[in-house]
Amino acid sequence: MELIRSQLLAELPHGFTTRAGGASAAPFNSLNFGDLVGDDPAAVAENWRQLGEATGLGFARVRQVHGAKVVVGAGPTTPCGEADGVVSATAGVAACVAVADCVPILLARPDGSAVAAVHAGWRGTLERIAAEGVRALAAGGDGEAPLAVIGPSIGPCCYEVSDDLAARFAAAFGRRVIQQGVRGPRLDLWAANERALRDAGVVRVAVLRRCTACEPRLFFSHRRDGGRTGRMVGFIAPISARGPSLTEAGYHLEFPRS
Repeated sequence: MELIRSQLLAELPHGFTTRAGGASAAPFNSLNFGDLVGDDPAAVAENWRQLGEATGLGFARVRQVHGAKVVVGAGPTTPCGEADGVVSATAGVAACVAVADCVPILLARPDGSAVAAVHAGWRGTLERIAAEGVRALAAGGDGEAPLAVIGPSIGPCCYEVSDDLAARFAAAFGRRVIQQGVRGPRLDLWAANERALRDAGVVRVAVLRRCTACEPRLFFSHRRDGGRTGRMVGFIAPISARGPSLTEAGYHLEFPRS
């Protein structure tokens, strides 16, 4: 199992999975965490078991819908509740999102007491779900800006978009998020989400700049693989339960344990 980590979050349990080291057969080979992509459910369950064994963590998961809702995780779950971001303030329980070109963003309070994982496709990016994740961590906190890491996802080298979508992003985030390619505009989701984070007050942002479409050995890519592919996950867990409860701060209702 190969995990990609960030020095910025070195003190917290976290990682971005790759496709290497699991039990799934082609075209999901081999560490696929997607429940609804057509893979053998037994293989997917084994992959989750292996990740839990390797990290010692449980995983709070949501049913992702390409929106901008963030919820607080009550504990380890199968996908439960429609949202695209999840917060954990429980040591040993990782906030977790699944991706295969969309942007996984990991956030953490500097004291490690609460964390969030956010899934930002182009729709969620336009809705600034990254900023929503920042606001979720601010609830009940001390006001200090979180740390943020933008993980492996499709890069501006590969993400060709329509003129209309490029114009919408340029209006929302500035011209620097659009590059002109041979066949038309290309979108930089990394830059757009970094802008959203910084506009929300985040100072320390690490962008890993790993393109899922460019590295077929390591990453699944929905666009490169024509939609039939697996899912990686980005996950992060707090190191303590210090500080006020996120739910007591009234941010979002918890979803139930499974």
